Amino acid sequence: MASITLSVTVGNEIQSVKLTQDEWIAVQSGQHLVMGVQGLYEGEEFIYCWHFNDPRNAGSSLVVQYNDADGFIGSISDAWVS
Repeated sequence: MASITLSVTVGNEIQSVKLTQDEWIAVQSGQHLVMGVQGLYEGEEFIYCWHFNDPRNAGSSLVVQYNDADGFIGSISDAWVS
């Protein structure tokens, strides 16, 4: 089963997360999912927390945070899917 990669711009860099087919189907149906992904930003390592359909983020179906800061706030449809 192939994975789905979602990517968004955080600052000047692109961050990505891989979802299984089942996770992608769940997210598209509105289910809440949180994924942690290790990544780099300007040479520093961070854990990026991808929040899909989080009820605490009303109006935004996708929020990507690192170091307790919001790096991306928007819609799942704003992400590049591959």
